[in-house]
Amino acid sequence: MGKFNHLAANLMIGGTVLLYLSPAYAGGWDTLGIGSNELLFDDSRFAFEVTTKGVDRNVDYEVTNAQVGGAPVIGGPATSRATPNIWNYQFAAKFRLTDQLECMARANDPYQIEEDLNDAWQGRFSLTKTSAAGKGFNGTCAYKFQVRDGHYVRAIAGANLLYLKYRTDNFTLGGIIPPATYVSLPTRLNVRSNDPSFGWRIGASYEIPEYAIRASLIYDSAIDVDLDGGTEVTGVTSFDSFASVTMPQSLELNLQTGIAPDWLATFGIKWVDWSKLQSLKVTNPVGNTVVNRFLGYDDGWTIRAGIAHKVNDWLKVGSTVRWDRGVGQSYSDTYSFGVGTALKLDEHAELTIGTAATYKTSGSGDLTNLASTSGATTQYKYGNSWNYTLQTKLKFSF
Repeated sequence: MGKFNHLAANLMIGGTVLLYLSPAYAGGWDTLGIGSNELLFDDSRFAFEVTTKGVDRNVDYEVTNAQVGGAPVIGGPATSRATPNIWNYQFAAKFRLTDQLECMARANDPYQIEEDLNDAWQGRFSLTKTSAAGKGFNGTCAYKFQVRDGHYVRAIAGANLLYLKYRTDNFTLGGIIPPATYVSLPTRLNVRSNDPSFGWRIGASYEIPEYAIRASLIYDSAIDVDLDGGTEVTGVTSFDSFASVTMPQSLELNLQTGIAPDWLATFGIKWVDWSKLQSLKVTNPVGNTVVNRFLGYDDGWTIRAGIAHKVNDWLKVGSTVRWDRGVGQSYSDTYSFGVGTALKLDEHAELTIGTAATYKTSGSGDLTNLASTSGATTQYKYGNSWNYTLQTKLKFSF
């Protein structure tokens, strides 16, 4: 029994090193992935952490069909690198208010999509750039009570606040005199939410600290977001534009258990309701509503398993494997393997460094943009690729 008490004391919290090793994306735009609420269970009275992650992405789009104004697009390469390297962040703090009540506050970018294509590629009349990102602020509290000796239940509840922005660039085919001559006009849609949108969170956990056992289930509600801004066709016109989108609900299950002194195993599964997001529609002041982007997503499923080991009082190591079922379009199935280490810098500070390699399977998508006055149609495909992640986390606890 003493050995597992030693295990629980050293790995119940320290094992969270392995929750941050594989890329956090859970299909679609989600950057949180699995395990983002682990700080809520930290055993210290106060903890603060900052996490940054950079992703090296290597995905090329190849046009299979591109038309504008009812005719095939002429000129330009059929293939373009589509995925610039990206990074995201998270700041979080956890407070123990009483022996039973603990709360966590977080600021992060929960949603992100970036595409940056060659301005001359054959799909340019549908898309050359996409930039979508969210700013999220949320608070979560957990009330713990004992149900029997050494067994505890936590009731979890919280609220989410979200700002969202979305920008796309493409070209519009415009005629000039004489009518047989045409020019490509840079066109940009830029909309954002000026007011915050709100969602809520509810969940529960069951814990046996003596054996480092915990099971948690957390549900996040959908969030309806209204966006407004404008569309500009360079040198020709600009007008106000409006859009609305529902960011999906999700359900996440996490399990962990001690398996031997100084060893911890974890398992997580996350469902995200991306199938509710089928297209992004834009309305102009005249009242015309057109599709700026077909999405046609399926529900997202992510499964992750990992193991962590305490080497000594200042070093922990871990590894994870992860599968993510793609939701469609540019998000195909991925398989990831991550490794990482947590270094205790002093009594209060810990640095986690992790890296992961992700194998992305081939797929196809549709960039047809009916918001373009040219009525552009573009279908594309992409091949298998390897993508890489480097993540760091610095935590202070007292």
